[in-house]
Amino acid sequence: MIPPRPPQQPKPHCLHVLALACATSALASLPVAAQQVLDDIVITANRTPIAINKVGASVEVIDSEELEKHNQSFVKDYLDRLPGVTVSQNGPPGSVSNIQIRGALGQYVKVLIDGIDLTDLAAPQAVTSFEHLLVGDIERIEVLKGAQSTLYGSEAIGGVISITTKRATRGASVRAHLGGGAYNTKYGSATVSYGTAKGDISFTAQGVTSNGFSAAEENTGNTERDGYENTTFSGRAQYQVSDALRVFFAARRTRAEVELDGFSFTTFLPADDPDDRSTFALSAVRGGAELKLFDGAFTNTFAVQRTTIGRDNFGNFPATFDSTRTKYEYKGVARFSPRITAMVGADRDEIEATTSSSLTGGADANINSFYGQLLLEPLTNFNVTAGARRDDHSIFGTFDTYRFTAAYFIPETGTKFRASYGTAFRAPSLFELFDPIYGDPTLNPEESRGWDAGIDQSLWDGRVKLSATYFDLDIDNLIQFVFPAGYSNVPGETQRHGVELSARAQVTTWLTATGAYTFTDTEDAFGNRLIRIPRHVYAFGLDIAPTDRLKINTTAQIVRDTLDAGNFVLDDYVLLNAKVSYAINDQLTVYVRGQNLLDQEYQVIRGYGTSDLAVYAGLTLKLDSPPPPLEAPGETWK
Repeated sequence: MIPPRPPQQPKPHCLHVLALACATSALASLPVAAQQVLDDIVITANRTPIAINKVGASVEVIDSEELEKHNQSFVKDYLDRLPGVTVSQNGPPGSVSNIQIRGALGQYVKVLIDGIDLTDLAAPQAVTSFEHLLVGDIERIEVLKGAQSTLYGSEAIGGVISITTKRATRGASVRAHLGGGAYNTKYGSATVSYGTAKGDISFTAQGVTSNGFSAAEENTGNTERDGYENTTFSGRAQYQVSDALRVFFAARRTRAEVELDGFSFTTFLPADDPDDRSTFALSAVRGGAELKLFDGAFTNTFAVQRTTIGRDNFGNFPATFDSTRTKYEYKGVARFSPRITAMVGADRDEIEATTSSSLTGGADANINSFYGQLLLEPLTNFNVTAGARRDDHSIFGTFDTYRFTAAYFIPETGTKFRASYGTAFRAPSLFELFDPIYGDPTLNPEESRGWDAGIDQSLWDGRVKLSATYFDLDIDNLIQFVFPAGYSNVPGETQRHGVELSARAQVTTWLTATGAYTFTDTEDAFGNRLIRIPRHVYAFGLDIAPTDRLKINTTAQIVRDTLDAGNFVLDDYVLLNAKVSYAINDQLTVYVRGQNLLDQEYQVIRGYGTSDLAVYAGLTLKLDSPPPPLEAPGETWK
């Protein structure tokens, strides 16, 4: 029997705005040191490098220092700590994972790694397989929130996740990581790189193997472990042919196999299945050239990428899924003055998908896109952008989107006010369009409107950083699956809105504290809450360095008020993780890491298991050779 739906609480729009206003007033009134600076550089927000204090959109950054603090294996584990981002997974490592940004599911999130689009086009709703994204070759992750189709096209409704792999510095270097622990888990990575004044090249090999735990909840009698293996190779290179011309290249290859569980038609919950497994294969490459004209005032970037993804399912429901994307890109950035920059671009996307069960003859579509953006600083420290895009889809025709952002930075107080508004869309997937049983070639794209407004405050020479944001995202023409009719556009509006708060404080030279809170309220066209989107998420962290060589990193996450299918209320839970590391010397560091230290029994998806208390240990190695001599008088190292 389906539990009765909890009574809906009145929408607290006014409370949200009032809370943000109070936070803004409090931040602005705090004491500050003179000439505070927000000096980080981000690329994703405007598809060109720009100082964060000039960005009106909401951006989160995970840098190499943050990645090294925790020594976890998967990208999703780092994303889950960010305000406004949540992760759900169908069990142990390798099982299906879904990333949500501000309550927008994975099909509404564009994911790029070194500019390569990782969307699995043969999936029913075309998503990125985050469960197979390892972190061993990652240098930096930028998360751009909100409606971003103007710069990134289809799927960028909830936001964009842009991942950059490790780039060589001057000279030769080796980075290695080995570890293992609970569930007979073993993982490792090695990166070899070399850089000169003219160019650099790097290559990474990494992998994970684990016996795992039961994907179906073990507390309901499921004891069969579901293991996982992943081997990934990646590389990147660039070369400065001349002062005006640079060429670049990136490639990656992943092979993975995961054991899965089936479904019980008696309990209508996941259940052990020793024969159910799936393989995953990804091959991707992107290359291009950057040509600068007029003494660097006009930068032209040309690139082409090709990605193939194959999945094979074995067991009671065997099937194959194959997809290919070939994309041609052009971007031109003209800097007329320090205060005026214009950008134009054009893309052509050629997508194909074939499945053994439905799209047996294959399905394909083309998308031609044209976009432009103007970046202006009409007043000192006041920056605005305005952009527009047209996508011409070979199936449903043209679709237009636009975006506006504004940021005002006060350097004397370290205060930045920011706001953005944009429209976005998601094109129906090839499966949604052409599946012979459930597809509908007359589907319209999903449309969205989103805005956010917030304040960022830097205090005491950057030792304290505070942020507060209110967001709102509405989606029309939602594409929904209803058995047995199939996919159709649902009339009405699906709404998401909420508040994101975060703080970071360097309390002393040896202690740093972080905290974040996200409130997300959702409602579909019929007034129901969306499933698997927590209403309240709290995150806390402490980084302690008692000595130069000893470091302790702890994180805690509190998740409250989550519904699953059938209005089933999932239990609230608290996750506590910690890591202790010791640098034996400048090259070698050893660590021990604990996950779910409170041994919480919890679920993020009803019926699927999660890790018990687990302990892992490992070591990291850094080797660097002296940089080569400078090649020209006055030349400086990178």
